[in-house]
Amino acid sequence: MVVLMVIVGLAIPAAAAISLVTGVTAFGGQQLPVLAIICGLAVLVLVFGWRLGLHPRLIRSGDDVEVINPFHRHRFDLADVTLIRPGGDGLLIATPQDQAEAWCIQKSTTALRSGRQTRADRISDELRSVWDRYHLPDQDPRSPVRLRFGRPGEEELLTGLEQSASLSRLGHIFPPEQHPYPTDQVRLRWQAVLDDRRRMTLVAEVGGEPAGYACYGEQTIHHLGVAEQFQRQGVGTALLSAAEDELFADPATTQIGLWVLEANHSARTFYSELGWTEAGESRAAEFPPYPTEIRMTRRNPHLARRGR
Repeated sequence: MVVLMVIVGLAIPAAAAISLVTGVTAFGGQQLPVLAIICGLAVLVLVFGWRLGLHPRLIRSGDDVEVINPFHRHRFDLADVTLIRPGGDGLLIATPQDQAEAWCIQKSTTALRSGRQTRADRISDELRSVWDRYHLPDQDPRSPVRLRFGRPGEEELLTGLEQSASLSRLGHIFPPEQHPYPTDQVRLRWQAVLDDRRRMTLVAEVGGEPAGYACYGEQTIHHLGVAEQFQRQGVGTALLSAAEDELFADPATTQIGLWVLEANHSARTFYSELGWTEAGESRAAEFPPYPTEIRMTRRNPHLARRGR
């Protein structure tokens, strides 16, 4: 490939330029257009040869994943990775602080738009199956609730779960006849959340059927809900406990927070019974009629309390 890059990208344009300068050419009065075309093709060869031909690689060795692109290398510990997603510019691997695209594994624009599964998806799934074991919490084998991580492309699933949870519990706050459920806005929000390397999303399943969700990151539980038919079955408790454990795993985290609708009394009771306290802060919710939300916090239970 390097030899081809030199011949096509450098030698041929140089020969064409020399022939133009010396007058030794077979293109008559079309020398300049022909030279421009040759140089344009040469640039394409150099760009694609540099990007694809200089042996880009993705290597997993034990707990590490290394992305090798021309002139750039990124090494990630799978325990730190928060996002793995195929894309047109390469397989994206990211942590909250850094990210890299593996150029050797690309998904075409056509496949991205159509949702067609490709080699990039298969490799992403294989890598995520290894990555999952670093993040998934220990689960009681006797419990019917199983947890997994949400993946980019599951915004429709999460929108449906959130809609079911909201309509069953929040109809008195968002009367559906006055404020129809904002499906499109919620779908776009979930799409952004699933592509956010600073947030993680858990999906709870019961009997293999999606039952609830929890999104967390940056010392905050951003979203938590349970579909109507799975409420009062321990799904919400399992999701909240797993999210708390992940956030509290960082010893620098002294407390975490969340926002809950002031008029959602069942949720406030649920959080209070699990050790959360109201912090005395409030704000307007993001959707009409913009009801009041209040902030609740929980102290890291793993930190030693100071004596008085």
